Amino acid sequence: MGIFKPRGVAIVLNGEERHFLFTLNMIDQIEEKYDKPLMEVLEDVANDTGNGHLMRDIVVILLNDEAERNKRMKASVEYSTVTEADVGDMIGLDNYYEVMKALLKAYGISMPEVDEDEDPNQKSGQMKSLSLIHISEPTR
Repeated sequence: MGIFKPRGVAIVLNGEERHFLFTLNMIDQIEEKYDKPLMEVLEDVANDTGNGHLMRDIVVILLNDEAERNKRMKASVEYSTVTEADVGDMIGLDNYYEVMKALLKAYGISMPEVDEDEDPNQKSGQMKSLSLIHISEPTR
């Protein structure tokens, strides 16, 4: 087995530590599936007031990408691929916001940091940021 250090944002689902990482492969898969840029898809996830199906679908893609990546890299930990039903069982009201935060954090660390002084798009308004999206847990 090769030496492989997990990358991405760690999250425990069903007692197993997994890692959310936005790779080029999975970004292409999400953009193709939803026919819009990843940023817009994640804005939809963050603003989802419904049943969480979009977040579940993204988590399926992330977990399956990790399983395939670990297999290709001959990592010491191998994961099985998951279905929508599997992920639906992994995410409940007890961890919904934790999963959403990990998902958005993974997007943030997967993107290069941009220096405002060097980014030509910053002034033209073409650069968007998920930091504008506020996630708040419901009051109990």
